[in-house]
Amino acid sequence: MMTFRLRNITLSLARALLLLGFFAVSGVASAHNVLKTSLPADGASLAAAPETVMLEFNGSVRLVKFEIERDGDVLEVGFKPDLNAAKSFTLPTPDLGNGAFSVTFSVIGEDGHTVAGHFVFGVGAAAPAASAGH
Repeated sequence: MMTFRLRNITLSLARALLLLGFFAVSGVASAHNVLKTSLPADGASLAAAPETVMLEFNGSVRLVKFEIERDGDVLEVGFKPDLNAAKSFTLPTPDLGNGAFSVTFSVIGEDGHTVAGHFVFGVGAAAPAASAGH
């Protein structure tokens, strides 16, 4: 009788530890910051070039990379990495003109992980094929 009881307690403890482990791992996996919104939005077709690009994240991050490409060429935007953590960033853009654009960025979250992403938009033209950067 004692062996049966000991086995049930052991199985219950094992199940509890397994469940705790699952929640601990899923919490870490979902802790990475992601881009919530951008202006222009991913896939947008604009009539006029934006004067700024806005990035909004789901948590505080440090923006360490920001590039805009047109037809595969990286444009000079004067970006300098920002060591101050924030949930949103508004970055000036050069005179973009018309064309298809791709924005690439990297952020470092409060957990120390680097997350990269990208999105696309068009000015006076269709946006390039939709991206999966959000």
